Amino acid sequence: MKQFIEKKLTSILETSRQIEYNGITLHLLNRTELDQVLQLELTVRANELEKGIEKKNHFYDYAKIINPEYPAFKYTLSMKHKKKEIFDPEKVKKALPAEFQIWKNKSRVELEKEINHPDSAITDDQAKKLRDELEKEIIASEEKIEKVLENYNDYDVIITTFEQYTYYPALYFVMELEGGKTKASDTHLRKDVPNLLWFHDERPFSELRANDRMSRIIQTFDRYCETVYIQEKKK
Repeated sequence: MKQFIEKKLTSILETSRQIEYNGITLHLLNRTELDQVLQLELTVRANELEKGIEKKNHFYDYAKIINPEYPAFKYTLSMKHKKKEIFDPEKVKKALPAEFQIWKNKSRVELEKEINHPDSAITDDQAKKLRDELEKEIIASEEKIEKVLENYNDYDVIITTFEQYTYYPALYFVMELEGGKTKASDTHLRKDVPNLLWFHDERPFSELRANDRMSRIIQTFDRYCETVYIQEKKK
């Protein structure tokens, strides 16, 4: 099933305009392409619900559908600081075991990458010492988290990635709603799957402000030689 959906999605996205930006792929979809993707999402959802699998987003493993309800007529890509913050005591308590497992697995993988990197100067003795130190840290962290969970009301616990200060590609976009109204929104983009933006802007150049005019050109024309933008005229 997964291979079938991935193959079908790839086929749909072949006709869309594709934007590459700092490790992410953004596809600008027209209405026909969006409808095909939504039909695919419906297939995945129905199949999983039939198996008793309930998720907030059944299409998470395949793509990020950004705006299925209203089309965007303007967008901007940028890098933004993304942080996770959980303050609610019950949510923190529920998330603690998973946070520990994620950190433990990630730490082991990153250490092995560092040790086995082709340019690494780490000796076998140094590698053993680093592994032993990490395992001691893992054991100490696990014991502390277990102690906290056993006497949770005695502690203030917060989960946050603020100090990691990680930057992620982000999308700012403006949608056209019913009655000529507009709505601006933004979202972080994913590197592991295609990001899908329903994009539709048929306003003539004469009605666009200078910045919007250049934004339209950058978004819809093909770029050559760094400064040349080309688009074949519609017949």
